[in-house]
Amino acid sequence: MPTSANRTAEVVRREIEHFYWGVWSELGVSGWARTHQDWAIDPEPLIVFSPSIISSEPRLRDEAIDWCSDNWRHVSTVRLRNLLNENEPEQTDSWGEFAATVNRFSGAAKWPRATSERRFARTGRSSLRALSEPSMIYLRMRSIFGVSARTEVLRYLLFTSERATAAMLATQINYAKRIVAEACELLAQAGVIQSKQIGNRLYFSLVDADGLSAFLGSAADIRPDWPALLRVTNALFRWTEFAAQSEGRVLLVRTHGAFAEVEEDLETLGVRVPNHPAGAEFLPIWRKWSAAITKSLASGQWPSDSSKGNSQERVSVQRRRNRVA
Repeated sequence: MPTSANRTAEVVRREIEHFYWGVWSELGVSGWARTHQDWAIDPEPLIVFSPSIISSEPRLRDEAIDWCSDNWRHVSTVRLRNLLNENEPEQTDSWGEFAATVNRFSGAAKWPRATSERRFARTGRSSLRALSEPSMIYLRMRSIFGVSARTEVLRYLLFTSERATAAMLATQINYAKRIVAEACELLAQAGVIQSKQIGNRLYFSLVDADGLSAFLGSAADIRPDWPALLRVTNALFRWTEFAAQSEGRVLLVRTHGAFAEVEEDLETLGVRVPNHPAGAEFLPIWRKWSAAITKSLASGQWPSDSSKGNSQERVSVQRRRNRVA
């Protein structure tokens, strides 16, 4: 008879799969419903974090490969590589197959860490959603400014309304510091951004954020730190595999481990961290919390228990812990 952990794991796993379906569908992948129209989709984190999840959903896997094979020019290979370097758990056999298959069927993509392509037939059902859609604001910016560090610098400065150093920007946008510094220099020369010396650091900000926003057009309201969010969903997904195979003391240890894995990213996202008592008392808390948060994400709603919401953007954005890009 299924245990409470088994039942919760089934729910969490299903909701995470629905979440990935919803986000990919917003890019134009052939799905059944649109649930994430209010989310600004960042393609590289989605591509990097998807294969280990959607390998269990063959139709979504094949539609995602089909979309990537057609639209790889909108995707930054540099960001893919840096995200893979920063997120070792996502370097799975599933990623290698996914990348190799996209490389083969696109005819020109050179995505990193590709291994052996999988057996695949083009479906032709998925397409690029209109870039005028609010959810496509990031790809719209790329169509205007190019797939480059300059575009990502503008995106970060516009949607966080924060000034940042080149080092801070490099961490946030997944480009090397040298490339970001060059991008900032060019944007400053063009009069699009400005710099200010504070102490021994040079901070950059937009000259006319309102003007840039008006020029770009409508943008989705929910703009999370995508790598942080997907680290959380994928850690929860891995926990479901533990819960299906473990019980007793082993399950307890792995559940506490899963909490440790997501805690910092939850704080980055501004989502309530569940109470964390020692011992077995934590299991029912974790079950209730994980089912609730994944259900919210799958429906396209930002978790309502956010503890650090941003009234302007409805979600804390792009405040990741520092990593070397």
